[in-house]
Amino acid sequence: MRRRRSPALVALVLVLSACGAGTGGATQVDPADEVRALPRLGAAEVVVEPDGLDYSPTGEVVFPSLFHAGEHLAEPLGEWYLYTAPHEVPGGVVLLVADTLDGPWVEHPGGPVVSASSPPHFDVSHVSSPDVVWHDETSELFLYFHGENSTTRYATSRDGVSFTYGGEAVWNSLGGEEVTESSYARVFEHPDPSSGFRWAMFYMTNSRDDVRRIRLAESIDGRSWVVDEEPVIEPGPGDGGNVSGANLWTWRGQHFVVYHTANGRIMARPVGVDLRPTSGAVVLLDPDQAVDVDRVAAPEPVEDGGVLYLFFEAGDRLDAQIQSVRTAP
Repeated sequence: MRRRRSPALVALVLVLSACGAGTGGATQVDPADEVRALPRLGAAEVVVEPDGLDYSPTGEVVFPSLFHAGEHLAEPLGEWYLYTAPHEVPGGVVLLVADTLDGPWVEHPGGPVVSASSPPHFDVSHVSSPDVVWHDETSELFLYFHGENSTTRYATSRDGVSFTYGGEAVWNSLGGEEVTESSYARVFEHPDPSSGFRWAMFYMTNSRDDVRRIRLAESIDGRSWVVDEEPVIEPGPGDGGNVSGANLWTWRGQHFVVYHTANGRIMARPVGVDLRPTSGAVVLLDPDQAVDVDRVAAPEPVEDGGVLYLFFEAGDRLDAQIQSVRTAP
C-alpha cells in the first residue's frame, strides 16, 4: 500500500568520500571530506499511474527510460518518448509521448511496442526493464529489455514505435557459472574514448548465493558485449543485501553510478572513466522525498534546457508507478 505524505522541497548534497574505492557497498562518509552540492530538487510528481493506462495487465510499471525524439527523428509523435513496462507476466514495453518532460504523458495506442512473444525469435513469460539509446551511426534507436530474467535482449527502430528484434545482448553464462539472472540493463556511450569500446552497460546479475550485484559490459557496436569479470557494485551492510537498476549520470564533469538498494533508496557513487568506483556512496533519493511510497528505484536522470529531471520507479515492486523530481525554480 502507498502511504500518503506531503512532498517537501529537498536539497540534495552529495559527499564524495576519499575512502571506499573498489567494488564494496555504500560507506559511511565523513562530512569533512570533499562536498559537491547537487541541485535543489522540487517536490516529486506522479508521471505514470498504471490505472490510467489502456495497457495495464498487472497494475504496475517499472524502469522508466527517456528518449529525446525531437532531437533525432524527422517526424516525432512528440518531443519526448518515455518507455516503461509492467514487470509481472506478461510484461510488455509501453510507449508514452509528451511535448515536455513535465508532461502530460499520453500513451501511444495499440498496446506494447515489444511483447513477450515475438516468433520466431523468442516466446517468454514476460519482457520488461526497457532502456533506449540512439545510435547516430545508423540512425536507429536501440531498445534493451529482459525476458526471461536470464537474458537481456535488444531490438532496433527507425521511429521509436516499430521495432525489429536484434538478438541477445547479455545472458547468464557471460557473467560466470554462478549467475542465475542477467537483467535490468542501462546502456550509454562509453566515457573513456581510449577504451576501444563505443558503448557500456550496467546490468544486474543474481547468483546462486541470491545476492544481486551490478556488473559492467562493454561493446563496440551495441550488439555484441564483453562482460567484465568483477562486479562494479557489491551490496554493502546498509543496502539490504541487493543492488540493482544502475545507470550512469554525469554531473559537473563527474561521473556517477546511480542505483537502488533493497531497502528502497537510490544511491550515487562516483566512478572514473573506467566505470569503477573512486569513492563511497551516499543516498541520492530517499522514499520520503517521493509521493506516498516506501521505495524508490531504477533512476533515470535527464537534462533539458539546463533543468535536471530524475525519473524513477516508485512504490513496492508489485505496486509501482513512475514519478519524477526536477530542479527547483
